[in-house]
Amino acid sequence: MSISNDDKSFVDCMQVQTPPKRRLVLIGGGHAHVQVLKGLNKKNRPKDMEITLIDSQRSASYSGMVPGCVAKLYSIEQTRFHLEPLCRWADIEFINDEVIDIDMDNNYISISGKHQKVTFDVVSFDIGCRSRGLDEVPGALQYSIPTRPISRLVERIEEAEKDLENEAHVVVVGGGAAGIELAMCIRGRWGPKLGDALRVKLLNSDSELLSPESAACRTALKNVLDDRNIQVIHQCTVREVTSSKIFFHDGGSTEYTHCLWATGASPHPLAEKMKSRGIAVSEQGWICVNSHLQCQSHSNIFAAGDCCTITGLPNGKKSPPKAGVYAVRSGPVLAQNLVANLFSTDMIHFQPQDDFLKLLACGDGYALGFRFGIPIEGKWVFKLKDHIDQMFMDLFKEEYLPKPDEAYGNVSEFDAQGDLNQMQLSSSETAELLSRIDDGVDYLDAWYCIRAMGKNDLYRIDVLQKMKGKLTGTA
Repeated sequence: MSISNDDKSFVDCMQVQTPPKRRLVLIGGGHAHVQVLKGLNKKNRPKDMEITLIDSQRSASYSGMVPGCVAKLYSIEQTRFHLEPLCRWADIEFINDEVIDIDMDNNYISISGKHQKVTFDVVSFDIGCRSRGLDEVPGALQYSIPTRPISRLVERIEEAEKDLENEAHVVVVGGGAAGIELAMCIRGRWGPKLGDALRVKLLNSDSELLSPESAACRTALKNVLDDRNIQVIHQCTVREVTSSKIFFHDGGSTEYTHCLWATGASPHPLAEKMKSRGIAVSEQGWICVNSHLQCQSHSNIFAAGDCCTITGLPNGKKSPPKAGVYAVRSGPVLAQNLVANLFSTDMIHFQPQDDFLKLLACGDGYALGFRFGIPIEGKWVFKLKDHIDQMFMDLFKEEYLPKPDEAYGNVSEFDAQGDLNQMQLSSSETAELLSRIDDGVDYLDAWYCIRAMGKNDLYRIDVLQKMKGKLTGTA
């Protein structure tokens, strides 16, 4: 059948009127972006929207499970999100390459490989960070094993393990949650082999560990560290690292066989390049975003996770600390706001929580937790941590993804689901339950109680009063 000139004109007109697709480019497959990948799958996102993910790695590591992997409680495979199959399921283009520059005048990303330039309408960064002081402290980069990038930590420990002899003196630099977990988990890894021939030392720059936590929590932490023979040196900062010795600014020093560098966060190198291109980056090197996770200088740039700092939060709140829980919580907000920005609809605010359940793996199937200023501990706490971590990981495993023809709704807070209408324990029963350290505790019952306390202020206050009496010996 032939097409007349009039028909051709009609077809041409229809082609001209077809709106171009809007392109979102995600840089980095971090904890926030994996939720964007799943939430904005082909069936769930607008039809005139296409998405590209760029990451130099095909898999990303879940930081919540890496300490357990150090302790050999998990395999490396169990800690990884596989980005390529997730993108394939969501019909999202995946480019396995490194971003080297960004051009905001022409809206394109430069990468090192064959795809020289990738254009975008909106771009989002979830690129993580580096370990602080690694480049500045002489010898740190050469002689220590850094925790970041997190994806390489276990592999580097495995490499060091090949030369492990009959004794080891491990020094962990950094007294934050990461350093504390790492110290206990390296004890859990090498302790069974070396026994008393393994010494583990934790260097802390502050006068006490986790100073923002309550006295009860800090006491519980001291006890679990003492139980595992972890020596802590306070008010200690590193001046230099040599092949066998660490020198402190106060003139002291310590010998070591293995140095693990678990200091705070330092900006990703790409942030400096972004700053040179006129993108809002703080003096410390963090991408500056507002409560929509939108860059302060460019409305079509977004960022989430450790690579950014958030300003303009309600009630003058400061940007949250660099912790995986905030990246996880920001994922659903980011997904919604990226679509809203592309199609000019209303965005929502990210409201980081003031307090959350902090869970520290102790390296031996035991864990310590903090919530509402009270400590919880036991093997049941590790089971709870494992349950939460596995539940999050299962969201992105290829075998658990919905079939392509099945509808899939927006991502939401992964642990916000569940029945909070079951019979609530009395405040006395909950206080008793959360105070227990024996193996008979049902971790799901305990988790239900903790979440119920977060929902009901009066219930929480009553439970805390009873628990504090137990902690101080006045109950």
